[in-house]
Amino acid sequence: MRRGSAASADAVSAEAARAVACAFTLIELLVVIAIIAILASLLLPTLARSKYAGQRTMCVNNIRQQYLSQILYADDNRGQFPFHEDVSPDYHRTTTTGNRSIVNCLRGTYVQDTKILICPITRLTFGRVWLNYDSMTNFADKSTKDYGGWDTTASMVYTPYMWFANFTANPAMKFLAPDGTVSSNPEANEPAWPISANECDSRRAFITHRISDTPGTKLWDVGHLGSFDAGSQSKPLWAFSISPDQPVGQADGSVVIRPKAKIKPRARGGPSSDTTYYY
Repeated sequence: MRRGSAASADAVSAEAARAVACAFTLIELLVVIAIIAILASLLLPTLARSKYAGQRTMCVNNIRQQYLSQILYADDNRGQFPFHEDVSPDYHRTTTTGNRSIVNCLRGTYVQDTKILICPITRLTFGRVWLNYDSMTNFADKSTKDYGGWDTTASMVYTPYMWFANFTANPAMKFLAPDGTVSSNPEANEPAWPISANECDSRRAFITHRISDTPGTKLWDVGHLGSFDAGSQSKPLWAFSISPDQPVGQADGSVVIRPKAKIKPRARGGPSSDTTYYY
């Protein structure tokens, strides 16, 4: 019995020794955790960039579909785009346009799926601030129901996308040179937004997000990853906008994505004669 007990004890001791030999030490565990953390820190930015690029591609596809809806409408209406004498280009219905508005002209026919009016990037950034940026069925303010998306009864409808075609302002819009002034050389200025389909060439801007400056009133940074309300005092673009890029649908159906360095002041007017739009 004693020999058997001794043998069993020896076996248990040997097994315990093997277990200890196979276990990780605390230092080894910390090294492994550190390696995993380093790899994660390297991979997460790459994954974030890939996700952003995918969302931006969806935004570009939205712009193309919005462009097509307007062109089809114009084709059926002697080349004329919908009445767009609204507060600013991102408003698609106001008390001025009413039943003649973009929304009333295109919804359910030329625009059958209003989801194309939701940018997946601005949805995440501003969707909790302006509910109609999350869904076109939402009112921005559910208590008043004055402001909302395309699928609401709101008298004032605005979206993440500015539509430029046939937008009129009083006084008329001014189109700027890259330094923010109106050059005496017309070729140096941003081409005017198209009024009718026969003006839809590749140089004219058609659709984009809103980055604007109304001096002393409001800076809006409502582009991709923008900072929303950026204050009221005029500043250089780099000082108030954190949008990394700006997709711009051109009037020929193409879409360009301008990096931050190429976003410039290009038009002035709209809600105020001194409101400057950057794209």
